[in-house]
Amino acid sequence: MDSIADICDTFCDNLSEFNTKGEPIDMRRYLGALTMDVICSCAYGINSESINLRRPSIHPIVANVKKIQGVDASVSMLTSVLAPGVAKMLRLELFDKNALNYFDELTNQIMNERKTINKQIADKLRLTNLRTDFMQLMINSEKSDKDFGYDSTSEGDPDVSTKHPTRRPTSQLTPDEITAQGIAFFIGGYDTTSAALTHAIYYLSLHPECQQILYKELKTCDDFTYEKLGHLKYLNAVINETLRLAPPLTRFQRQCLQDYKLGNTGITVPKGTSIEIYTYALHRDPEYWPNPNDFIPDRWFEPTHHPYAYIPFGSGPRLCVGQRFAINEMRMCLAMLINRFEFTLAQKPQLDYFICNTLMSPKNLLVTLESRE
Repeated sequence: MDSIADICDTFCDNLSEFNTKGEPIDMRRYLGALTMDVICSCAYGINSESINLRRPSIHPIVANVKKIQGVDASVSMLTSVLAPGVAKMLRLELFDKNALNYFDELTNQIMNERKTINKQIADKLRLTNLRTDFMQLMINSEKSDKDFGYDSTSEGDPDVSTKHPTRRPTSQLTPDEITAQGIAFFIGGYDTTSAALTHAIYYLSLHPECQQILYKELKTCDDFTYEKLGHLKYLNAVINETLRLAPPLTRFQRQCLQDYKLGNTGITVPKGTSIEIYTYALHRDPEYWPNPNDFIPDRWFEPTHHPYAYIPFGSGPRLCVGQRFAINEMRMCLAMLINRFEFTLAQKPQLDYFICNTLMSPKNLLVTLESRE
């Protein structure tokens, strides 16, 4: 949380410096930069300086992430899923090859540097790592199979979703596997979190009375730490209500592994059926949510909804592994932004969204901000 707090603090300073004229600014763009810096730091230990609003050029890691998550990538992915034959005929690639090569080289470079430095420090101070970022955790995972109680040639239990045996961990994660995990970290945590933060600022700007209640609660907190932010009821209610109205992923897709009877409906879902769970519709279903289209953070003080009526991160064994990271990032970012600025909507009330995407990704959010200090 310290690294996230430092990045948020720098971001707020830059906003204050940049916003001297009080003109409308696009918070969608700036929150994207903030989220990018958080992920670059927490995943790779890199300061991408995206939040440096006067930086003449973008960091290479930012440029390559955008190649992977750009509109062209979304079109390619959608075509590959809905019409794989067409994608093959057009030779569409899911991800930009140059971007993948960049992450391959970056991963190998970081691994070599970390291993060399860690060994030198360990020899002197008997320490085993210097950082606690995602990349370091991947490097630290290089353990012998004997640490897990079996040899590297044994097979695991069959994976019922693929019918293939699950391999036991080998002696180490390969560079390709670490690269893939790093890219997955970006795909899962960049646009989703920046979109969620954008929606939070949007709803608070649209409802100034809620913004003021949150500000008053934040003033009761003497220090924004992991523990204290977790106990701020209204802050967490605002985040929950934002994710209810604007879940980052509008739907989830699953496959039925066996015939399943839907309660007393008389309906049986056949094995192998592809099922779409529309999060957006579920989160606004009046059967579970009174006044479902209204932004009402107070509803989270004593929630009475069905536990599966709210699934912004999915549910069950496929629950998003980055849920806690995303929530903690949102807590820190929102707390520091609302504590320092008052936001006012400077555009039409309706947001415009990108298409060809399963994400609720706003194109922009124009607001004016006034320093509270």
